[in-house]
Amino acid sequence: MASKNLRLAVAMPLAVVVSLGVVAPGQAKDPKPLGERAYGYIEALTRVENPDGTYTRILRKQGTTGEARAAKRIQGWFDSSGYRAKRQKFTYRAKGKKHSSQNVVAVRKGGAKKADPSRPLVILGAHYDARVEGWGADDNASGVAVMLEVAHRMRNVKTAYDLKFVAFGAEEMPAGEKGSEHFAESLSKRDIKRATVMINYDSLIVGDQMYVHAGFNKKTWARDRMVRLAKRFRLPIDTQPGWNPKYPAGLTPNGFSDYSSFNRAGIPIVAFESTNWEIGDLDGYTQTEQYGSFWHTPEDSLQTIEQRYPYRPRVHLFAFTKLTMKFLKSLKG
Repeated sequence: MASKNLRLAVAMPLAVVVSLGVVAPGQAKDPKPLGERAYGYIEALTRVENPDGTYTRILRKQGTTGEARAAKRIQGWFDSSGYRAKRQKFTYRAKGKKHSSQNVVAVRKGGAKKADPSRPLVILGAHYDARVEGWGADDNASGVAVMLEVAHRMRNVKTAYDLKFVAFGAEEMPAGEKGSEHFAESLSKRDIKRATVMINYDSLIVGDQMYVHAGFNKKTWARDRMVRLAKRFRLPIDTQPGWNPKYPAGLTPNGFSDYSSFNRAGIPIVAFESTNWEIGDLDGYTQTEQYGSFWHTPEDSLQTIEQRYPYRPRVHLFAFTKLTMKFLKSLKG
């Protein structure tokens, strides 16, 4: 999360989490419950277990070798799910210095698998870099994890549209959304025209509430469908209520996460997040009523989050994964 943004899910036992599920497309070959694969990705991106049972943090600061190692690991996970992921390198300037980073891009063709310039395109993205103050479990290993699980589950699902999964580098400040900016600028005019939606995942597992927003370009069809699907499948995901006059209900402004460049390009966006828009300054920046915000702090670790909210991470991973799968299944191309 680059700037201000994020919101409740009541703690639920794992048996309830599993019971909410309906077998998703491709799940016959993946016996893990929805969200469990994502949980494993969060662990692998953020920490290494020591012999004494403690953990050592894995750093993913933008423009560093730690970020590059994380990109390589993400590329490997895409490849193990049957994709041929590529790294898209770019440079950016921050605090007067030049830095290097990379996006990781995986593509799955719809239809007959041949390139078709008229076939609709769905983009799913999440940034994988993290601030050094914390472990980056919520912000944003959680977003990458759900995207990776969706990619894995969609690997054999026939669709009438193409899918592009992108792990963005250099989202956090002082750079600020440089990976997504580079990727969006690299899209051809044809790709921008055929892009039906960009789905962004950022900070999903700790907030009091789970949200889905549209962007300030006010192209809201995808968000509206997500809200309807969430109600149909009894998933506690809604859109922000608009209590702050600066932020109209259901919308999220540019500058909060990687959807911004796509919003500016006129592509409909869906922004998933977990925070609480009903407390603090009513802007989504205060994540929880009980403990405040976790992102960009030492508390943003899986062990601390689970200590304070034992079931919340798995509940949220399940819900966001399921809603994404239901949405993708609903698209006709």
